Amino acid sequence: MKLGNAAAIIGFGDAYADKDNKRDPLQLATEATAIALADADIKKTDVDTLFTGRAPWSDCRPQWNNIFASHLQMPVKLSTEVTFHGAGVNAMLGMAVEKIATGQADYVLCVQSDATPLFVDTVAMGAATDADPQFEYPYGPTIPALYAQWACRYMHEFGVTEEDLAMVAVQHQDWGIHHPKAAKRRFGKIDIETVMNSPYIAAPLRRWMCATWGPGGTAGAFIVASAEKAASARAPIYINGYGSYSTHEYLVERMALRNAPASLGALPNLTTTGLTEAAAQAYAMADMRPGDMDMVQLSGNFAHTVLMELEDLGFAEKGKAMDLVRSGAMEPGGSLPVDTNGGWLSFGQPGISCTVDSIVEAVRQLRGDAMGLGVPDAERAIVYGGGGMLACHAVSILSNKAS
Repeated sequence: MKLGNAAAIIGFGDAYADKDNKRDPLQLATEATAIALADADIKKTDVDTLFTGRAPWSDCRPQWNNIFASHLQMPVKLSTEVTFHGAGVNAMLGMAVEKIATGQADYVLCVQSDATPLFVDTVAMGAATDADPQFEYPYGPTIPALYAQWACRYMHEFGVTEEDLAMVAVQHQDWGIHHPKAAKRRFGKIDIETVMNSPYIAAPLRRWMCATWGPGGTAGAFIVASAEKAASARAPIYINGYGSYSTHEYLVERMALRNAPASLGALPNLTTTGLTEAAAQAYAMADMRPGDMDMVQLSGNFAHTVLMELEDLGFAEKGKAMDLVRSGAMEPGGSLPVDTNGGWLSFGQPGISCTVDSIVEAVRQLRGDAMGLGVPDAERAIVYGGGGMLACHAVSILSNKAS
């Protein structure tokens, strides 16, 4: 389906919390929504559909979407959580387009928030949500330990070294030091030696190669409406294409995958993800290619997943993303800016809202309103939302011009 000009984000808002300004997910989502409504110049009574991502980790009440709508005193035709792990935050943009394009909605509100570091003992939480309850969790893994298995396999297959992974972390921090909300900004500029001197969290992953919990809390809200309505909006961001794909739930199940209708490489393998299929859908819908993108916003919670995601998005051949890193293309001033807020590695993961932070960054950049370093003259961005153990994948292609 070619829906590249069907709908756009016509209103946008974001909100932040920290230990000195502590707010829960409901407060953050409310603030971001109020800003988005004002930006779109509509009232909450104009919204007829509400999509949220899954319930925030720091407010795990079921039917959080309904709790939020009730809190706003905002009756709607439809509200639902898109429980596609963290990828749901991205996937709901595509669902909003479909609602608009088929005439089932006039204004769709997409919102996600969380404040996990302020309200949850993340160490105690461990891998309880992402480890197989029968074959993994009884052995006491941490989330980094599970992802380290992917790292080991990726390094084994493609000759990537720890120093290579360190370079990925350095380049993300080069962006992060300029963003006022980035969790690792306070550490300043780093180099490969800094990363290699940091302790192992789960070999081969050192501390700087892993995302941190933070900032304290974030929220993003987006009003999606038709392209006709976007024509009179202040700074519309068009949703040119989107795609999604899911392959498994737990790591052991991904290892066991033997058949798939998508192009996941020769199975079994751990180094090609369902992102390949999600990206292919988005490119086809937008009638675009990787070379048409001016920036990339990822869900790279570890240095090696950044490389895998770049490859599966089509920016490098499998196993060759380090060539892109070494070229300097991803750095500030480079030809392909990646994770311009510092990404999950330096901006951080404030809970399930980490994927919405990537969308927020893309929208801010495309509107020329970056909080950190801007990307001059950027017109298009591809945003990847990942969830679970590289299990769920959603891609959106955004542009400040109709395609």
